[in-house]
Amino acid sequence: MKRRLLIFAVLACFGTTLGLAQSGLQLTEILWDIPASPNGDPNGDGTRQAAGDEFFELYNSSNATIDMSGYVAIEREGQVVFTFPVGATLAAKKFCVVFGNAISASWGGSFPAGTLKFSHYTGTTDQGFGPVTTSTGSSKTNLASNGDRIMIVNPLLADTVAEVAFGYDNNVPPRVVKPLWSKGTYLAGAKSVKGDTIVGAIKQSVHFQNSTGKWGRHKDVAKDTSLYFSPGYFPDGTTAVETTDAILPNSILLNQNYPNPFNPSTVISFSIDSRQFVQLNVYNLVGQKIASLMNRTLGAGQYHVTFDAARLPAGIYFYSLEAGAFKETKRMTLLK
Repeated sequence: MKRRLLIFAVLACFGTTLGLAQSGLQLTEILWDIPASPNGDPNGDGTRQAAGDEFFELYNSSNATIDMSGYVAIEREGQVVFTFPVGATLAAKKFCVVFGNAISASWGGSFPAGTLKFSHYTGTTDQGFGPVTTSTGSSKTNLASNGDRIMIVNPLLADTVAEVAFGYDNNVPPRVVKPLWSKGTYLAGAKSVKGDTIVGAIKQSVHFQNSTGKWGRHKDVAKDTSLYFSPGYFPDGTTAVETTDAILPNSILLNQNYPNPFNPSTVISFSIDSRQFVQLNVYNLVGQKIASLMNRTLGAGQYHVTFDAARLPAGIYFYSLEAGAFKETKRMTLLK
């Protein structure tokens, strides 16, 4: 009870401390209330768990490292469900993923280098983000599909740095789980068509769309057995950021991927000298397109795109960049 009162005391200070927020920290993906089947294992620990495989993901969009020591994650009822350990620092342009729990040393092994990985529980049970007593007296041990929030707070500064709220709570009648922070994002309920939306079934991953700046449904995990989660990545596999320096590329250039050979992910870098419609595709040995990594207009700059081949067999692959009249193809090797 004392801890809960402390959190609400912290929340009461928001109006006077918003200027201190670390603006580079973004919530970028939430996976909640997943079913026990079909196949899939988001945290890669070898076990599909309805609550334990849930996660929320943060991204440092700034050019500086963020010290997250002591930051807390708060859910719908205003209770802390995770505290970042002392010494936790998130490098620029890197992701941080927090799972409900994980049970093996190999979990998260396919994430890009520099991704921070945490779990709420480290035991062998399917604990999820809880236990939490809801406003109606029930017990909640996961991120609820009927409405929840993830709020990242720096308690030392009484400062919210990120918040996403979604759906409706379990009151009768249900009430909207409104953001508590003035800059928080609210994701409308199923079948809504207003603003940032979650359309269709609610057992799913929702993701910040890097190209549009909007939130939306990523994949319905109850129906889709493909890439219905992407911890450590944006949904299109890219962390591309347009160059803001005064020096811009004076030609179009496709670099060799690094590392090469790779397992299971590699980074493909390229530069364009003017605003262009860009396509970056990956092909197998027989010329079949197996991935579209970029398919949109970009400004002049240098770009870095992560290609995750965790679900592909070992072998030779080709990646091709098209921008205006420019076209170039390079070879890369996946080892497993």
